[in-house]
Amino acid sequence: MSEIYAIAVPKWGIEMIEGTVNVWNKAVGDSVTKGEEILEMESDKIVNVWESPVDGVLRRIVAEEGDAHPVGALLGIIADAAIDDAAIDAFIADFSGAAESGSAEAKPAEASAPAAAPGGDAATRSTPAVRKLAQELEVDLNGVTGTGRRGRITEDDVRAAASAGDAGGTAANVEVIPLSATRQTIAKRLTEAKQQIPHYYLTVEYDLDGLLAHRASHNASDDTRISVNDLIVSCVSKALMREPKLNINMIDNAIHQFSDANVSVAIATDDGLYPATIRAAQNLSAAEIAQATAALAQKAKDGKLTREDLSDGSFTVSNLGMFGVSSFTAIINPPMGAILALGKAEQKPVVKDGEIGIATRISATLACDHRVIDGAVGARFLQVLGEEIANLS
Repeated sequence: MSEIYAIAVPKWGIEMIEGTVNVWNKAVGDSVTKGEEILEMESDKIVNVWESPVDGVLRRIVAEEGDAHPVGALLGIIADAAIDDAAIDAFIADFSGAAESGSAEAKPAEASAPAAAPGGDAATRSTPAVRKLAQELEVDLNGVTGTGRRGRITEDDVRAAASAGDAGGTAANVEVIPLSATRQTIAKRLTEAKQQIPHYYLTVEYDLDGLLAHRASHNASDDTRISVNDLIVSCVSKALMREPKLNINMIDNAIHQFSDANVSVAIATDDGLYPATIRAAQNLSAAEIAQATAALAQKAKDGKLTREDLSDGSFTVSNLGMFGVSSFTAIINPPMGAILALGKAEQKPVVKDGEIGIATRISATLACDHRVIDGAVGARFLQVLGEEIANLS
């Protein structure tokens, strides 16, 4: 190997603007083989693995663990052991940057990365968004102590400095908790979704007594226990097959109609909410849905969700009933066109055949994108879903 290969921040996903190095799996001087995992980088709510496309030696680590860098920025160098340090120093000094890196593969010596931001140490410890915020709030970044990884300055640091009236400090009795790359992505996407998507909401209540009886019968005879949510996801998948106008994505002013019900299940973790996808759910039993959901939840907890786990969802189900929430409205997760928010199952007095009785009811609120889903279509879906739930009796 006679070339010097630059390890640069690749562009994983169309919305990715930067990535954070979580861990280097190799140390400087270690041999590297083609296809070997060199580092893990957090971006767009998931952790990606960078695999070397060449054999060689990891000669330099430019970006330390915890550092965030824009797409195309230089992270490290792979080269043959015979290439002298002066050549590598010259390569790093001349590395002017590629505007974007299109894949997770290493680039040869001709590749490039964005030049370092001007403005001294504070600029290198902050992102463009942080610097813009500092300018708006008239905060001197050179006097701000960063609380992010390896001393990076976060937006919260800037706000704290502004509210304290002192660019070098934070308000008394305030703990500044920096946003992770995952949380920053969530904040950005949900803000854009709420601002750009015209949401409307439809709320109904469903009788769950038949569903609960079905669940109890299954759990008494099967080793794979199923939850209320597993059964509702199963019913949702069948309802999407009957009312396919909700089984869509909205991409570039076009409706992408799915032939399968790829139901995204909102999984809550300490680091954020992950819409993990159960593909072709209409073809799965409730027990298979339970197993798929449990596997995705464990991967989310371990930080091992892949892009495939989070992609191609056609409809989202979000359930907060286990936290005692009676009802709520949810924000649509683009590019999907709708999301169903479920509350807790509660026993309530109801009138049946002119008589007052007790029934177990659940509140379901459907949020739809009014650009592509009309109110009557949303209402029809809720009606069909009610029929699927009733069919479990």
